[in-house]
Amino acid sequence: MEKFLCDRLLDPTQPISERFRALFSLRNLKGPGPRNALIQATRDSSNLLAHEAAFALGQMQDAEAIPALKAVLNDFSLHPIVRHEAAEALGAIGLESNIPLLKNSLVLDPAQEVRETCELALQRIEELKSGGSDDKASMAEKSPFLSVDPAAPASSYSSIDKLREVLLDEERGMYERYSALFALRNHGGEEAVSAIIDSLGCLCLGSAAK
Repeated sequence: MEKFLCDRLLDPTQPISERFRALFSLRNLKGPGPRNALIQATRDSSNLLAHEAAFALGQMQDAEAIPALKAVLNDFSLHPIVRHEAAEALGAIGLESNIPLLKNSLVLDPAQEVRETCELALQRIEELKSGGSDDKASMAEKSPFLSVDPAAPASSYSSIDKLREVLLDEERGMYERYSALFALRNHGGEEAVSAIIDSLGCLCLGSAAK
C-alpha cells in the first residue's frame, strides 16, 4: 500500500484529486518511503500540491525532512506559497537548529508571506524552548483536530468578541493574531465562523485558516 500511495502521489498523469488523497494518506505514515515521496512532491509542477506536500512534512514532524525543507525555503525559483509552507513546516518540527535559517529568511526573503511565516515559525520554536520537556505534547493537545498549528490557540481571551478584535487588529503581532484565529477555530459556532470570515479581507492573513 505504501508503494502504491507513493507512486500515485508522484504520477502527474493521475487526477489531482487522487494525488491529494495519496498525499494525505502518506502524511499519516512514518518512515523514509512516505517522507521521500513527499519531499519529491514539494518540487511538483503543481504549486498547490507542492505546498500541501510541505505542509504534510511539517505535520509529520519528521526531523529527517529538515534539509529538504530548508532547500525549498531557500529556492527562490519556487512559488512563495510553497516556500511559505516550508517555513511553517520547519516551525512545526520545532527544532532550535532551524532558527538561524528562519531568522535569515525573515530579513531577506523577497516575499511578504514567506517573511511573515518565518516570524510565526520562530515564535513557535521560542515557545517550545520555554515550555519545558513536554512542550510539543502540550501544544498538540490544544488542537482538537490533531493538527500541529503554527501558533498555540490564545488562552488569555475568554470571549469571541475579544478574539475577533485581536484577529482583525492589523497593529498587533502576527503570532498574536494567529493565536486568536486558532482559538476561534477551536471554539466553533456561528460567531466564531463569522469572525474568521471577516479576517479573509485582511491581506496578511490570507493563508492562515487552512
